[in-house]
Amino acid sequence: MRSAAGAALDGLRHLVVRGVLRPGDQIRQDEMAETLGVSRVPLREALRVLAAEGLLTHRLNQGYFVASLSPDEFRQIVALLEFLEIELIRTARWPTDAEVAELREINSELSVASEDPIATNDANRRFHFALYSLSPLKVYVAEAERYWALAEPFRLRHLAASDTEDIRLQHEQLVDALAARDRALCIRVMNDHRRDTLLAALSAAGGRPESPAREPRAAG
Repeated sequence: MRSAAGAALDGLRHLVVRGVLRPGDQIRQDEMAETLGVSRVPLREALRVLAAEGLLTHRLNQGYFVASLSPDEFRQIVALLEFLEIELIRTARWPTDAEVAELREINSELSVASEDPIATNDANRRFHFALYSLSPLKVYVAEAERYWALAEPFRLRHLAASDTEDIRLQHEQLVDALAARDRALCIRVMNDHRRDTLLAALSAAGGRPESPAREPRAAG
């Protein structure tokens, strides 16, 4: 049976990363405990965990607030994800035919969910993490998951303002490169995909849609 602390953590994280709770919103503990159906003890534990992850901030004598992410901080997260993603692809085993088919199936859900940013985001995330799971670098996968959560508010705005067909086509190119066992092409397609996501997300959020300060590293 799932613990109350685990339920509180999952429920509160879901509200933050899906944008139900907006950056700067204060977490009112009595109301949130009632919303999540838990007592304040497991809720406080969840608040501490999410503050440690960077999704919340704690202000002395004020309480917990949803963290705000600046465009510059978003760029920093993308730069960290660049390093992690390159290493994950560099060390990934080649997928089986069944795994290639599964990646294509997940990617096809982007077309079905095109009118729903949250459903699109879920399909997008499952696609990327199915890809990451091909690597044995589990600590890198866990770090990628943490940075994805931090960047979720920007990513949701990007998906709401983007043509999901463009995203689906880039994913399809990545699957084709995996199926062809062309690692250099995989990294190049991923770098292009990440750059387009960065520029579109910054544009949607009103930040300067400038290119990253450095070019993505080439495959080693």
